[in-house]
Amino acid sequence: MDELRHLIREAVDAKKTTYKDLSIAIGKNHAYIQQFVERETPRELRERDARAIVELIQGAAAAGEAAPRRAPGFAPQIVPGEQLVGHRDLPIFAAAQGGDGHVIVTFDAVEYVKRPSVLEGVKGAYGIYLTGSSMIPAYEPGDMALVHPHLPPTRDKDVVLYHVPPANDAEAIIKRLVSFNDREWTLRQYNPFLEFTESRVEWSFCHRVVGKYSAR
Repeated sequence: MDELRHLIREAVDAKKTTYKDLSIAIGKNHAYIQQFVERETPRELRERDARAIVELIQGAAAAGEAAPRRAPGFAPQIVPGEQLVGHRDLPIFAAAQGGDGHVIVTFDAVEYVKRPSVLEGVKGAYGIYLTGSSMIPAYEPGDMALVHPHLPPTRDKDVVLYHVPPANDAEAIIKRLVSFNDREWTLRQYNPFLEFTESRVEWSFCHRVVGKYSAR
């Protein structure tokens, strides 16, 4: 832990990151890492938090710029107003919090909104009002994920996974897709930072998130 404290202090002094950014990246209050370094409270970090901090600092050093206030791989696309299409025909569904970071999506549109150009003419495109905190800061509760159901799975993109074809009420996972093979998906969430795997047999349907509307 002393080596980690030294690494953090050097990165902050070199303005590669800040105590606040590192704290938020692992889902803690803004002073958590500063207290860890300067007051040794707590005396030790959890292994996954320590690993995430090292990766953030190393990534910032490699890029030659400040580490962002987010976990590795967080790059959501916010759709600017000029890219909206005139027709208000994109159905938006509601999601309710389920267990283990899952959500229950009800496929009965609660409203229709203007669709972004990336979804213009896409059959079956939709949006989901998000709930829960596992994807903060990429997605805040109340944000609307914009979903293209026909794009293939792609690494380092956000996805919605379903057990069954989306219809009526369906259990879903909304995470960052880190990698995948014939047997499993490797997924990432940000709050708390965690990477884990899920079976492709159990979660057979993968829809790509192509952007978001921020909560109003």
